[in-house]
Amino acid sequence: MTDLHQSAFSFDVRSLNGRADFLTAPCNAEAVAMIDSFYESGFYAGLIYGEKGCGKTHLSHLFAEAVREKTGEQTAFLTKPDLIEANYAVLKITLPVDETALFHCLNDFKNRGGYLLMTAESAPMDWKLSLPDLITRLKAVPSVAIGAPDENLLNALLLKQFADRQLSVEPEVIAYLVKNMERSFKAAAFVVKRADELSLERKNAVTIPLIRMVLSEVNA
Repeated sequence: MTDLHQSAFSFDVRSLNGRADFLTAPCNAEAVAMIDSFYESGFYAGLIYGEKGCGKTHLSHLFAEAVREKTGEQTAFLTKPDLIEANYAVLKITLPVDETALFHCLNDFKNRGGYLLMTAESAPMDWKLSLPDLITRLKAVPSVAIGAPDENLLNALLLKQFADRQLSVEPEVIAYLVKNMERSFKAAAFVVKRADELSLERKNAVTIPLIRMVLSEVNA
């Protein structure tokens, strides 16, 4: 008889991007401060960088909220550097970056007195830039790194990500995860996603034995 395997269906994940839903911790406090003080900072741009899943998208939405509260204006969300009419924008840096376009984009926000919030997964020194004027411009822009989560943040992050997937997980499961998993945002996202998939496939709750299976996949 052929073995039957039930695959998990992919459901939309409910993710909240409000201020009350952002988990502030020492590793991201400087990034939050940059968002809160952009209007009074005297700068025309800022950069927040960190690994995938560390909260950059959430911070981008908080920036848009801050712009609306302080200026009444809307924020444009860009996936590539461009000259736009909006005075405030978020630019998600993807590599390789168009260096000339980014240089002109930064100059435009500086000349108009606007503000460009850039987000990236790495620092500019890792972008392999060759345009001297752009390198100089970026050195003059404040940049903040989001570091690895501490134990308290990892605990809260796992709870939030399971809740986003509408999964109720016992405290001892979270404690086991925090003690045994890699302390990174990327690992947290993978573990929660894979635990959700296995839970659906096996029609079991997310328990410590199931988490052991997930962590064995990670280690493999």
